[in-house]
Amino acid sequence: MNPRSVLNLPRFFRKAFGATLVLWSLVPLAYGLELQEGEELAEPDLTIGCLYPLTGPMGFFGRDADVAIGMALDQLTLLNQQYINAGEARLYPHLKVLLEDSKGKRHRSMTLARQLVEEQGVDILCGIVYSSIALEISAYAERQKMLFIGAGHTSSRLTQAPVNPWYFRVNNDSRQSMRAGARYLKEMQSETPWTTLAYVGPDYDYGHQALEDLLEGLEALDVPFEISAEYYPKLSEPDYSAYIEALLLSPPDIVVCNFFGDDFANFVRQAHLQGLLEVSQLANFDTGGGYSVMAALGNDLPPGVILAGHHHNNWPDTPGNREFVGEFYRRSGRYPNFMAESSYSVVMAVAEAWRKAETMDAEGIRQSLEGLKLSLPEDPPGFQSWIDPVSHQVMQVIAIGESIPNDDYPPATRMLGNWKIYKPELEPPNR
Repeated sequence: MNPRSVLNLPRFFRKAFGATLVLWSLVPLAYGLELQEGEELAEPDLTIGCLYPLTGPMGFFGRDADVAIGMALDQLTLLNQQYINAGEARLYPHLKVLLEDSKGKRHRSMTLARQLVEEQGVDILCGIVYSSIALEISAYAERQKMLFIGAGHTSSRLTQAPVNPWYFRVNNDSRQSMRAGARYLKEMQSETPWTTLAYVGPDYDYGHQALEDLLEGLEALDVPFEISAEYYPKLSEPDYSAYIEALLLSPPDIVVCNFFGDDFANFVRQAHLQGLLEVSQLANFDTGGGYSVMAALGNDLPPGVILAGHHHNNWPDTPGNREFVGEFYRRSGRYPNFMAESSYSVVMAVAEAWRKAETMDAEGIRQSLEGLKLSLPEDPPGFQSWIDPVSHQVMQVIAIGESIPNDDYPPATRMLGNWKIYKPELEPPNR
């Protein structure tokens, strides 16, 4: 009878609402090194239910999350072994992670969230790409008095007062991104004077909130400027030519475009073809610098576009980030988009909060998450990510760069360089 390891279990699949559910399970070493045939897995300490699109236009987000969740669980296994070797008594929990295909649809996401909680018995919800859906999931989690760890959406409304005590986010929100963008634009104005700014963003909560955050940041810094135009195309609108033509009638100095994923790639491609990038400086301070955009555009992304992202494959140039990117590539044969690190961060944050909690119940984990410090791949030397106990928003360094030729991460032929680095405006609590 051959024993079967329970430390790197294969994923299991079933159909839920016509879509694949991916199940990851980790039993740390403390719970037993081997599983004999006929034996059953121990009950998990925590079950996390994540909602990401696995199919459709945004399916690459969920597929990268799938890979990164496995990486996080394997990392916890290694860390537990180190703790055991060092004689530590407190280890990371036995986790089970369920990943459902939300398809990015509002009703479907809510239905799946309820199923995960009320039928599957998950302890924590996570994920969600679209902020408008995240607002509904957050309200549901608050009614259930259960944790929802946001990873992928960025509207700052979710971390503004009154804050849902059960909601936390482990990627930058639009307020952080746009305030960093405002600092960048202020510095740029002293070097290359500009006076007019136009904004283009998706017509839902995230798109509108991001402009409010940018204007707030520019006003706080006393940046003199004029808003020349605002446009809000529908999400996934295929043709932006009318908006670009309108911008070309009186070209602004700066165009801040806050689309993400394929929408931003399509806008850049069309703006480049219609000549907008020759007369206006294009910028995206939130997710436009994500690897999926670089890979989609290739040589269609001209040099000099100002971009940022929630994670970069080529910054910071640290052992931790290089290993994260390299391991992702070894497992998947591709380079990660920012959703990979966001979903990785969920698992690591939950495990760290559980390990440090005074009580192992939902309230104990919730309190442990407030002010939690966490080392993540995107942290530059001398900095550690931390969760603000007031807003429940993770605090991280934001890197803004320019597109430059770079063939090191194919199929992308552009990456970001000429970095400017912006630390959080808040200081971590002493704990």
